[in-house]
Amino acid sequence: MTTLRLSDPELRDLLIADLRTRIDLVVEPVGQDTIEVSLLGSYSLEAMRLAIDLRVRAWEASQRAAGRMIHVELV
Repeated sequence: MTTLRLSDPELRDLLIADLRTRIDLVVEPVGQDTIEVSLLGSYSLEAMRLAIDLRVRAWEASQRAAGRMIHVELV
């Protein structure tokens, strides 16, 4: 599992909804500004974190394009 912490807790549910559209991810909220994500498949920990990071950065960019300032940290 990879833990993600959002700078804006109000956008947590939007990120969860976006990540859950992908069938290869398991996503669970664990706190007001924190979620856990796991990528299904045969990945090393580093490869899994990289794949999740790329998906999260794409989501961040789409939110910024919509005028929402957000940063997601991989913990």
